[in-house]
Amino acid sequence: MKVLLLGGHGFVGRNVAAALAATAHEVVVAPGRDRCDLTDLDAARSCIRAAGPDVVVNCAALVGSLNYVTERAAEVLDANLRMLLNIYRSVAEIVPGAVIAHPIANCAFPGDLEIYREDSLWQGAIHRSVLSYGSTRRMMPVMADCYAMQYGLKTLAFFTPNMYGPHDSTDPNKAHALNALCARMVKARAEQAPFIEVWGTGTPVREWLYAPDFARVLCEALDRLADPGLAAPLNIAQQHGLTVRELVELVAAETGYAGQIRWDRNRPDGAPRKVMDSELFRKSFPDFRFTDFQGGVRSTIDYYRSVLPY
Repeated sequence: MKVLLLGGHGFVGRNVAAALAATAHEVVVAPGRDRCDLTDLDAARSCIRAAGPDVVVNCAALVGSLNYVTERAAEVLDANLRMLLNIYRSVAEIVPGAVIAHPIANCAFPGDLEIYREDSLWQGAIHRSVLSYGSTRRMMPVMADCYAMQYGLKTLAFFTPNMYGPHDSTDPNKAHALNALCARMVKARAEQAPFIEVWGTGTPVREWLYAPDFARVLCEALDRLADPGLAAPLNIAQQHGLTVRELVELVAAETGYAGQIRWDRNRPDGAPRKVMDSELFRKSFPDFRFTDFQGGVRSTIDYYRSVLPY
């Protein structure tokens, strides 16, 4: 198959590009925003027309830290909705037989759930701390259903826990949460900083997904597009989480940072718990083996040690 990868120069996209390169698929990585601005409908049309793909893997997004998606809430909402609308419209017009494949971040789920099941997406409000980005993620299944109703367009989608791993931004305000923590710890260790500050109380529980593992699941799914178990969005889940405090302690140990951790309790915690139900995932991917979490964290730390000037 011919696969067009959108957002292939970003964090998740670079991990997906590496995994796709090891398959037999013909892969086209779309240019970056300077040459293919997906918020512009004509640019999106041109990109998809030039590639003529069988599958469009969409990893394009404007996202960052809790602080980023709050301070720039309107911009985050606007850009992400425009990208999604333009991608679906362009595919429907130009290659209606193509499949759109993408991750859906778990911030789309209600913020007060104990566990995130696929059928619980609409059982409450998105946590306000991620309202701008989470709302656009919640619209992804809606767009998929509407374009399937009218155009017969097929979507392959996965709900994902917070992702981490190599190739993310070195800017803590833009990087995903665990990646930003690894980068800050690497810097603090190198500079022998006496303390680092972490937002919140340390009590929220988070499940984590190593980005190369997402890429592996996606590549396997591309070879099983007719599988009925993939007809609706599916959790990529291990059904296990760590408190933020446990996470900070693990990253400090792996980086060798021995300074003080100061918790800024005046800063928001975000949703209290984000853990994904794994029942349906295990039915569809019974033999999938996730990367050991400690090993994934070490790999992420090694990445930041290689790219940061410390």
